Amino acid sequence: MKRAMAMLLCAPLAAAAVEPMNDSALAQVAGRDGMSFNLSDFSLKGSATLRYHTGDGSGSFSFGDLTASRSDNPDGFADPYRFDIVKGSAGRADIMRLSMPENAAGHEAWQASFVLGVQADGRDVNVGTVELKDLVYYGGGFEWSTPQVDQGLAFGIGLRSSIGSLALRQGESSMILSGVHIGARGADGAPAGPWRLADVTNQPGLFQARTDAEGQASLHVGIGWAGPEGAPQGTLQIENIAFRSPTGNVDLGASRIGTIQLNYLDVRFRP
Repeated sequence: MKRAMAMLLCAPLAAAAVEPMNDSALAQVAGRDGMSFNLSDFSLKGSATLRYHTGDGSGSFSFGDLTASRSDNPDGFADPYRFDIVKGSAGRADIMRLSMPENAAGHEAWQASFVLGVQADGRDVNVGTVELKDLVYYGGGFEWSTPQVDQGLAFGIGLRSSIGSLALRQGESSMILSGVHIGARGADGAPAGPWRLADVTNQPGLFQARTDAEGQASLHVGIGWAGPEGAPQGTLQIENIAFRSPTGNVDLGASRIGTIQLNYLDVRFRP
């Protein structure tokens, strides 16, 4: 009996010969390719400025002087990023998927900073410098596809991350958020796995340019209505909120949102 089972298991391997395929057969192939990559020793520093101007040229918003770097997993390729193209559900377009490293030990941490600026009403204002320290992603990722209805780009986001500190500095004054943790809400209220803010299939986000009936153009970012069961639950925890200035320091302590649900989002930017 054991011998017969072994022969049956081996039979498909022997039959897997390479054969030519005509166009009709080739059209039925549904396989997809993907790739894995890492960002070992990654660092970036530059003085370039990206600026968005209003339609009438009366103002602009900019960020520049970007610096970014990442610490690495001691095993350089043990936990890579993955980029895949996966087949969509029936009648839907394929989905591009970027999966973040699981990073269970938190070895891969990002450091970054950039300068924000605004020009309006004849004034050029340096809003301040944004500093990110020890930004760590734990799995999750991003998805893109063609919207089922309307034009633009459909997207999905799964996020679990921790930030050592997030600071906005203006001269000698600053606002600092320390110990920021975000993710799916676990049974004890703590982050447990990536929080699905938008799902490209079940509750897609949408990024598009729109023109209303009056000819007014806008940039639209939104997340569609959740299903009858509601959107996935997330949680946000901040260990300390602080303000620093030459005239004195204020610590507001911890803040926590135990349960967050994005059932619908509609944001429009007008020039």
